[in-house]
Amino acid sequence: MPHSKNIDINGDSNKIVLGNDNSKTIYEIKKGKLASLFEKLKVKFEGDETINQISDDLKRYQDKRDRKSLEEKLNAANRGHLLDDFSWLKEQYFKKLTKFQFYEPAQEIHAFILGIVYEKFRNIIYPLIRANASEATILEKISAEVVNPIVQLIQEEGCDDVMGLSNTEIEGMIHFLTGKCHINWNI
Repeated sequence: MPHSKNIDINGDSNKIVLGNDNSKTIYEIKKGKLASLFEKLKVKFEGDETINQISDDLKRYQDKRDRKSLEEKLNAANRGHLLDDFSWLKEQYFKKLTKFQFYEPAQEIHAFILGIVYEKFRNIIYPLIRANASEATILEKISAEVVNPIVQLIQEEGCDDVMGLSNTEIEGMIHFLTGKCHINWNI
């Protein structure tokens, strides 16, 4: 086992530098997809480099699949009492999406995370809804299995998140997708 007495350990972004008076070893930490995209976004955002179109990957989540609103879907699932909170969460996400939608890396980030949210909801939450799980169980699973892992992924990858995506916006993605008819609460 290496001896660690008198060794300086310093970190800078994605590099860890180990060494003492006479030597330095630099270990590069491999960046994940999100970290790379957030880094590109920061450069584009700071340089105000925008584009004029929405990517097909993001557009597929923005296009409505049917004409029912979030309110209609929640009412049909006997969850109308959640409308105020869910609408607010959806709106918070929509504000971030709108603010950054013309930055190409932001479009990729949104499409990537929306894809994760949709997949997790479909494979974790839909079975609970079908099994008539309690509302408390469903909401706890949304937090523990959908929202928190995505926020943790952003944090663990060391993303320089200039958009400021938090649990609020990640949960808001669920209700954005519900409003766009990708997610249904009455199945």
